Amino acid sequence: MPDADVVRAFGHLGSSNADQVDRAALVAALLSSFTPDDAPLIRELTRQEIAAVGDADEGCGDVLLACCWLLFMIGHVEDAVLVWRAKNTNFDARCYIDSVFLIPQGAAATAEFARSRDLIDLADWVEGEWLGDMEDSTREWRSGSFFERVPPAAASVEDLAAWMRQ
Repeated sequence: MPDADVVRAFGHLGSSNADQVDRAALVAALLSSFTPDDAPLIRELTRQEIAAVGDADEGCGDVLLACCWLLFMIGHVEDAVLVWRAKNTNFDARCYIDSVFLIPQGAAATAEFARSRDLIDLADWVEGEWLGDMEDSTREWRSGSFFERVPPAAASVEDLAAWMRQ
């Protein structure tokens, strides 16, 4: 979905229109049928979920985790910044969102990108976190097994949302 379409759907980029869109159902549908063209939509859903989790001031939940996983799977190194923001929303998110989501193209690529943007905390985290072998963790998350029981994208909004929030 192009950025212009996201703006039309959500009002503007980075807004928190939680009452207008059932993010959980949309994210659940994306889990079984996303493409790289969905990146702008997934970014917006992630921003909205960060805002909702931040407003709650606790917890994380599978919706934010799934948004970060989708960004990881699409593989744009620049999305590590948004995943980093999500991971730092609160203590629960910091623990629940796997650090592997920060390195869709490897630790060196994320660290280089972060340093080029003066995001020293992200670069330091990635370099410190991935001193060892990251291949097993990356392979496990890329398998999609964590989300393997997602209903089909054509399921009802209620069913998708209920599954995502279980």
